[in-house]
Amino acid sequence: MMRKRNGVNGVGSLGVVLIVAAGCNSPAGMAVQLVGKAVDSVETQKLGDELIGKPASAADAKFGQPNDVLAQVGGARKWRVYPGGSMDVLGNQRYVVEMHGSSIAGVSKVKMDSSGIELARKLMLSNKVEGKSPSECEAALDLGKPLLTARSEKSGMLAQLYDASLVKGVGSPKYARLKFDTNERCSEVSLVDVNASSGAEPPA
Repeated sequence: MMRKRNGVNGVGSLGVVLIVAAGCNSPAGMAVQLVGKAVDSVETQKLGDELIGKPASAADAKFGQPNDVLAQVGGARKWRVYPGGSMDVLGNQRYVVEMHGSSIAGVSKVKMDSSGIELARKLMLSNKVEGKSPSECEAALDLGKPLLTARSEKSGMLAQLYDASLVKGVGSPKYARLKFDTNERCSEVSLVDVNASSGAEPPA
């Protein structure tokens, strides 16, 4: 669940200017899906109240050093990805802090989806894109252009997010998340099903 404050001004490992509320399909709302599925809106609301508008050092003090910093390709947005905390016994949760310039603009908590959903469809997509370049993946998927492309500042590796909804505008959003290796060849495909409440009112 992403917590943001409307009216925060700003101008991205993976990478995200927020002006008005736009829902889960805005780049800001989609960004966390590059990491996992948004969860726990109560906690993130409290964290947002505590951290939004503060510098990155406030998030570091709260969560420790980030595992990664994700930078939007072709944009100025960045996300700092932190471990899920001491209560995350399975180690599959992360905090995602969105930065606009030097200030925190949003906080999310996500659960990493290592297996994806709809296994048969995931395997079908994997067969289409495995080992291919980003442009080749775009052509093979036939899902339109990627909604978001970002690069890890830590590893240099690329990730992309596509709209994988079978019927656009019906049901909760579904995204195909592609990750690429150091040679920019597709190495992993996941399907992420986003609850309608996830990313509530992330500014566009």
